[in-house]
Amino acid sequence: MSPTKNPLTFDDLYPGASAIFDGGIATELYERGFYINRPFEELNLTHPRDVAGVHQAYLEAGAMAVTTNSFSLTTPQLEKFDNQGRQGELLQAAIRIAHGAVKSTKSGAKVGLSLGPMGVLIEPLGKVAKSEVVDEYEKLSRLAQAGGQDCVFDFYILETFGNIDELECAIDGIRRADPVRPILASVTVVSAEAAFIAAFAKRIGERADVQALGMNCSEGPHDLLQSLKVLRPLTAKKIVIQPNAGIPRNINGRYFYMTSPDYMAKFAKRFAEAGAWGVGGCCGTGPDHIRAITQAMKMVEVKRSHYRVDTTHQPHLEFIEGVKREHTDVDRRTLDKRRRSRIGEKLAAGKKVITIELASPRGTNLTKFLTALEKCRKAGVEFVNVPDGARASTRVSSLHLAAYINTKPEIGVTVLPHFTTRDRNLIALQSDLLGASVNNVHDILLITGDPPKLGNTRDATAVYDIDSIGLTYLVDRLNQGLTPSGDDIGSETHYGIGVASNPTALNLELELKRWQYKVESGADFAVTQPIYEAETFLRWKKAIGAQYRPHIVGIWPFVSYKNAEFMAHEVPGVFVPSWALDEMQKVQDDPEASVRTGVQIAARIMNELWNHCEGFAISAPLGKVDVALETLKHLKEKI
Repeated sequence: MSPTKNPLTFDDLYPGASAIFDGGIATELYERGFYINRPFEELNLTHPRDVAGVHQAYLEAGAMAVTTNSFSLTTPQLEKFDNQGRQGELLQAAIRIAHGAVKSTKSGAKVGLSLGPMGVLIEPLGKVAKSEVVDEYEKLSRLAQAGGQDCVFDFYILETFGNIDELECAIDGIRRADPVRPILASVTVVSAEAAFIAAFAKRIGERADVQALGMNCSEGPHDLLQSLKVLRPLTAKKIVIQPNAGIPRNINGRYFYMTSPDYMAKFAKRFAEAGAWGVGGCCGTGPDHIRAITQAMKMVEVKRSHYRVDTTHQPHLEFIEGVKREHTDVDRRTLDKRRRSRIGEKLAAGKKVITIELASPRGTNLTKFLTALEKCRKAGVEFVNVPDGARASTRVSSLHLAAYINTKPEIGVTVLPHFTTRDRNLIALQSDLLGASVNNVHDILLITGDPPKLGNTRDATAVYDIDSIGLTYLVDRLNQGLTPSGDDIGSETHYGIGVASNPTALNLELELKRWQYKVESGADFAVTQPIYEAETFLRWKKAIGAQYRPHIVGIWPFVSYKNAEFMAHEVPGVFVPSWALDEMQKVQDDPEASVRTGVQIAARIMNELWNHCEGFAISAPLGKVDVALETLKHLKEKI
């Protein structure tokens, strides 16, 4: 987004000089006895003198830029403490305190308005839309500018961002409201994330409405120096480096940062020599660190002319390719090109995918499960799909089970595991997916998962860092050899990405929107909820139109009238037509006739949809694999 006026530059604020930034605000307040059970930004109203004291200490130590105590003032951050209604007064108080400290010391330092990330995942990983992020930072900028004569600041510092999409949205929002003040856009990164650094240089560094780039927080000065050496050749923008004072240690319930001021001073010189324009500190750094940095910078003799981007013989240029991969669809492999996906291989050959759904064992005895697999193999079934803790119950992990079975080709059946976001955070999701890929799991069905309260361990907590849409995006990134944040992992997974679709959803408009997001995030094929009426699926297929992906239709044969009633009234997202219930009710007193009727109803739907879908996922109702295979016999001539 281009501003309507040319913004000021940091040369306007600091003509002909480098800049010393301040250190950590929150950790310095923590050192002064304020603990972390409430937002530190509340202290702007309850203890303004203490906040001002931190600013004054940094100014006396030589800081030429002080940052406001406002890092966590986005609405989602405040909602955690039911503080969202005080956003404006907390923000404006932070600016007034910082401005007052600068004015009282007559130092000529500048005030940077500190704004951190939203504190929630945004699309495509999370549910918060990018437009909401833009609106949030526009609101924050307008609130900051509405504070009156004593509410004065000189530039924005967007710091500790780990998501470039979110950072871009924050910049867009600010520029809607303020086209003039300079922006310092700073990310938290480790040197191993070279592709992320290259993407940062390209997407943020090439924006005309961003005046400086920064890297802050992270693992400490040593690693940030390596990151600086990656970034410096890729941008002509000024760079500000603000490391943590190392990695914190927990001692008797309190956190301590162990990096000394002298050590930080040594690295300040190295930052300057490597091309940093500004140096300061982040978490764990205090006035003593900034004082040492100030003295060190006075002794450094570094040419301060603008750096030109010289791409000749640069050792880091290979990472630019990673940026290209990250932000175009050129390298996104479609399902027919995933050389290890058995689902993809089947569909590419124009064959139907038939899979039987089996629950994984409750314990470590696999005898019954392996017997069911043998029955499936003899019936010509190539795939078995396994829920991930069906109904939130404790069972053998579907992913581990798939890894065990799929590395044994003599079994003759491939397990397609369901994979839920319920039980794993973002780290575990990626780790488990990478591990499964190593163990010959190359097709997966991604679902959000039933909440724990439905299962047999109701005191368990749900993670849900992301939903199934975010998980689809995550797996697609791994298929490109990247983490969600753009870090190159050096190799690619080869997952055929299956997602759930629900043609019978009560809110079809919302379901269509979610389907669109899944397709955009990288979905290759879908498995539907159980379908009992062909017209329902055909309407769905028509509605999604050009965004159609191969659909494996869910089939659940009834085994009793009670089973049919349960599916009709107690399973979310499943529609059972009245005629099917009537058929099952007629034979409710005859167990054998009930199973036979349930199979016939299922077979009728399969035959009607044979030419309109790419396969069927037949559930083994109540663990009865023989019923699922009996249903399959009705398609024998077609298969």
